Amino acid sequence: MTAGRSELRLRAPAKINLYLEVLGRRDDGFHELVTVLQAIDLCDEVTLRLRPRTRERDGGRSGGTAPEVRLELAGAAADVPGDATNLAVRAAAAVLSQAGAAADLALELRLEKRIPAAGGLGGGSSDAAAVLSGVNRLLGGPLDGGELAALAAGLGSDVAFFLHNGTALCTGRGERVLSLISPQPFAVTLLLPPFGTPTPRVYAALSAAPLPAARPRERAEALDALRRAFEDADVDELERLFRNDLEQPARALEPRLGELLDRTRLHLSGSGSTLFGFGRRDADLHSECSPTSICVAHSLPGND
Repeated sequence: MTAGRSELRLRAPAKINLYLEVLGRRDDGFHELVTVLQAIDLCDEVTLRLRPRTRERDGGRSGGTAPEVRLELAGAAADVPGDATNLAVRAAAAVLSQAGAAADLALELRLEKRIPAAGGLGGGSSDAAAVLSGVNRLLGGPLDGGELAALAAGLGSDVAFFLHNGTALCTGRGERVLSLISPQPFAVTLLLPPFGTPTPRVYAALSAAPLPAARPRERAEALDALRRAFEDADVDELERLFRNDLEQPARALEPRLGELLDRTRLHLSGSGSTLFGFGRRDADLHSECSPTSICVAHSLPGND
């Protein structure tokens, strides 16, 4: 199989959760969510380069070959795995295998990291989504949207959203994505604490009851109302609508996070530990800049 082109450079945006409701625990151990995600213009840069696979490197084998993906990390990558466990590497391997290209082609993958790891901004998931769509493009588009979505769902809950970007209402464990009309562009201030709140531990600290019996009509009406509210929202309305059911378990897990939330009156993105506020808040948060750092970003103006 031959590639459609050999190199591609993409931006992989971060996200914030404008709304996050946990409906309960599912039988599979995951939690059922309703969340509104918004991509922002804090981005990693992903460079993909396909090359012919050298037979000497894989011993001359032509069938059943494991995908070859070489990863280079740059930027703020101190806490990012540099091996086959990296979500972007797994995404690349999945596309090469699904497309039947692993025996003939290898991928060189470079991640220029600007999105902090373990911060609730979805950097790893965004990188993975960029790799899924990018490698598919380099191969000439052998996989359709449904196949890419299935691969995304298998990699992680937020990966499917990043195949869409913009603004979206996500349900299930996050893998079911409904694109929304984006609100008017607005600025957000991100506060990046010098500590993390690992997602698995936050969910472990969440006291979520089992899912109640399904009421499809009531849930559909509630989701439709939520969708309309966010599509019509201005910044003041976004502030009023904000909800994050992971804040209390994150506070319990990391007391310093609770103190920071109380002092700054910011919002927690996802499971944290990144906090955000609507509008530019640089001056207001100047005292929090040491030892923490502040990054200001703007929402993307619309769905990509």
